[in-house]
Amino acid sequence: MLRNRSYRLSQPVRRSPVLVVLLVLAAAAILAADQAGLLGPLRVQAHMLISPALRGLQGVSDWLGSFSRRLDDDLALRAEVEALRAENAELKARIIEAEALKFENARLREQVRIEQAYPWQLLGADVLALTPDTGRRLMLIAAGADQGVQPGMAVIAREGSNPPALIGVVETVGPQTASVLLITDYSSVLSAQVYHGTNVTRGVVQGQWQRGSRLLLHSVARDAPLDVGNTVVTAGLSAELAFNLPRAFVPPNVPVGTVETVQETGRERMASVRLFVDPDRVRYAWVILASGELRK
Repeated sequence: MLRNRSYRLSQPVRRSPVLVVLLVLAAAAILAADQAGLLGPLRVQAHMLISPALRGLQGVSDWLGSFSRRLDDDLALRAEVEALRAENAELKARIIEAEALKFENARLREQVRIEQAYPWQLLGADVLALTPDTGRRLMLIAAGADQGVQPGMAVIAREGSNPPALIGVVETVGPQTASVLLITDYSSVLSAQVYHGTNVTRGVVQGQWQRGSRLLLHSVARDAPLDVGNTVVTAGLSAELAFNLPRAFVPPNVPVGTVETVQETGRERMASVRLFVDPDRVRYAWVILASGELRK
């Protein structure tokens, strides 16, 4: 039994070299036949069978390559679009900033021109709102005690080619804002004067908005010279006359308007005054902080 097993196990060992030799001979024969051109028809048939598959694979490869390029191009285009959007937003911000600086510079230049023409120290402020309070004519400005604003200070503005003119008097003050009583309000009463050649006519200007008008010049002597077209300015006497204004710091010679009509009543003359500046249209104003002509 042992001999038989040993014999059976040794059979493949003895046949393996023979199989290898046969495989080598077959490979050599196939190579020789190919070199002799005997496999030509078979190679053509194989080529015909394999070519469609190869073309399909090549098409898939080309499509994958094209898709990859398109994907890369799309990602690059998106990145470029985002970069252009960011640049556009930055340019818009710069344009807005430049416009704001241009606007602010124009205001500062205007303030310098006014301060050169008049003996005033000015503080510019945006008009935040017109605030009617039980029918009163009030304006809220973006300047207050922190900027040196005090009750009684004059507030001026400019409109078109007209001179800078009075539009109101500071009534109440907060840290960063102030309420201005407009000169068109009925409770606004200020001393005024009219230059008529070498003569000076004094009187009082009072708001008439609640009565359907703008401004009235009254308390003028009957024989005082007063004509249509005369310029009306402040007299700087409001504090001395004890008008109902808190510590009136309104300096003299602040333009107000021009005489529009004149009428006589009893012992005095009155005139309607056309304002140089309409307070309802003002969006930026100046507070007169100090004046070389201010009478305390």
